Amino acid sequence: MWVWVARWLKKGDNLEEIKNFAEKVKDHWREVALDVGRDPELNVTLDEGEKEIRVGISEEMDMQFREEPGGWRGSG
Repeated sequence: MWVWVARWLKKGDNLEEIKNFAEKVKDHWREVALDVGRDPELNVTLDEGEKEIRVGISEEMDMQFREEPGGWRGSG
């Protein structure tokens, strides 16, 4: 199961630009996975569906951020 951290709707004529940006976001999260000792292959995904492109991290990685100090999803 994935926690989606970014998504883009596939509309308009800038699909290639959206795909390039999504790849950069995926690469960023792969680096983050390595920084926290996780395998990027197992913990980061890029999913392209019919209507949108999404970048996700594993539930385990999301939980790691939620449990560590620093406020992954903000406080409150």
